[in-house]
Amino acid sequence: MEKNNLTNIFLFLITLFITGIILKLAQPVIISILISILLAYVMDPPVALLKKMGVPLWLSVLITAFIFLGIFTVFGIIIYSSLLDFARKFPSYQMKLTAMLMETISKIQIYSDEVFKTDLLNELRRIPIASIVLSMAGSVINILLKFLVIFVYALLILYGKYRITRKIMHSFARQKGKKIAIVLKHIDEGLRRYLGVKTLMSLLIGFCTTIVLLFFNVEFAIILGCITFLFNFIPNLGSTIAVMLPPIIALIQYGNYSRPLWILFTLIIFQNLIGNLLEPRIVGYRLKVTLTVVFFALLFWGWLWGAPGVLLAVPMTTSIKIVMSNIPELQSFSRMMEKAPKKEKTTANSI
Repeated sequence: MEKNNLTNIFLFLITLFITGIILKLAQPVIISILISILLAYVMDPPVALLKKMGVPLWLSVLITAFIFLGIFTVFGIIIYSSLLDFARKFPSYQMKLTAMLMETISKIQIYSDEVFKTDLLNELRRIPIASIVLSMAGSVINILLKFLVIFVYALLILYGKYRITRKIMHSFARQKGKKIAIVLKHIDEGLRRYLGVKTLMSLLIGFCTTIVLLFFNVEFAIILGCITFLFNFIPNLGSTIAVMLPPIIALIQYGNYSRPLWILFTLIIFQNLIGNLLEPRIVGYRLKVTLTVVFFALLFWGWLWGAPGVLLAVPMTTSIKIVMSNIPELQSFSRMMEKAPKKEKTTANSI
């Protein structure tokens, strides 16, 4: 019996090791597929609405594809021009930031009678961020080709997920096929609810951030709004970075603390209203995972895939939880990822 257990553990470790190697080597393909799935669920609501209106599936997908392609084109042009503007203005920001840090260090030296090395400031002056941004903007054709591939994958997934039930019923025995179809339907509804609403909430926070920054005349408002949209997929840490970055830019731009503090205060209000009040009411607390699971997910996927892994870690982990919660054999593992239920208070009558 002990030999069998040791053999099973050994086989499990080997399988885990091989899976890790495959995930590492196939990183570009897997990340493209995962982003395609996310994009497919973002584009799903218009297709579902058109299907309810009696529009054929192929035409619904085609209409949705043209709508989203137009939206992405407009946003792409705006972001591209913003990046070029950022690259042009960054050297002045670099000089302002260096001057502010020099002034702060000199004040600390006066009050503490200590002499600090300023090698960090010299290194900051040498950072060629502008040329890095320009090189990124220059590889537009490569970015467009990658996006088009992901967009085509998303359309295929979107079209295929509406036909998979019929294929399952045709491929399996009636009772078994029906059972599989019901499980897949529940998984699809859970993923649609989570990924769709999470993306919508992230868009809302990014949009509100952009409007706030435009109101306070902060430069690079659109880029900062896009960063907020992406970082909102990372709970706690991502939203904190997204809130802190715009006030820092405003501080460098204006050189005083009043406007950055107002921006920080306003963004914190929006983050809490949308992230802690609106989103949980729509998504539901049952999809929440514990902070421990979030931490290890960020650590593992970030170590495996870098920055794309960090951005995809929480949506991917929550999606895995949704899948496991709809498979009877894996429901106990799904419950382990949730917060422990609160203990009911004992009353005098129950004692």
